[in-house]
Order: sequence, then C-alpha cells, then structure tokens
Amino acid sequence: MEAPWREFIPENEFKQRVDLTSDVCFVDDQHFFVRGHIEIPIHDDPKPLAFSVWSSLNKHSMVHMYERWDDPERASDPPYFGWLCSRIPIYPNTLHLKLSVQSRAPGSTPLFTVEPTEHPLALDQHNGITSERWHQIAHQLLHAS
Repeated sequence: MEAPWREFIPENEFKQRVDLTSDVCFVDDQHFFVRGHIEIPIHDDPKPLAFSVWSSLNKHSMVHMYERWDDPERASDPPYFGWLCSRIPIYPNTLHLKLSVQSRAPGSTPLFTVEPTEHPLALDQHNGITSERWHQIAHQLLHAS
C-alpha cells in the first residue's frame, strides 16, 4: 500500500515536504508513519497472509522507534499505539482502526495488531482463515487492482 502522504499535501510539494523511504514517512515533521504487516494466520499453512500497510505514530513514538531502528534488542520494546492509515479493499472501514505496533528484529517489518476486536479484520487476524478464504481474498484483491 502507498504511504498516506497524499492526504496532507499536493503532489507538486512532495520533494519539499515529505521524507519517504520504504519503511517510514514524515510529512512536514508533523505527521509520522511506519510501514508494517498485519498478518492473518492461514489454517494448515505455516505462512500467514500479510498485508503491508501504514500506521501513524505520534512524534515521541516515531523518534523512539527510529532511534532504535538498528538495535538488535528492539523487538523487546513495548508496542507503540498507532492508527491504521491504509485502506484494505476487502475489509470495511479500515482507515483509522486502532493498532498495536510491535517492533521486530532489525530487517523485519513491524507487526501490527488490530485493536477493535469486533472488526472483521481483527477477527480474521485473531482466529485465522481457511485456505479457501485465502483464495477468495487473493481473487478479490487481484480483481480490485
């Protein structure tokens, strides 16, 4: 998913106002985002379905996460609070869902856990999905592009 900078500034101001890498996005040094994965376990499959999405973080959390980015012990940091800033087309109303943002070892993308447990995305993340459901999701995503 694309970083959410477009919500804040026009495209012609990108170079002056946005610092974007594949993992983080800063807009005007006021809006801070980190890319992470929402993983959905697939029953009878060792690999989960992973959505690569963006979460907002407050400045204090982003500074702390960024300072520890290469620290081998960062996975033991407590989770950060974030808001999901990516639409996931197969789930309703994913923008601004509460997230727990957990750092993992350097080289690994942070893990996002959806907080509102009644949301379909959170239910799938908690309970897992069948291989048949995984195929339905893949089909929906391919045809949504």
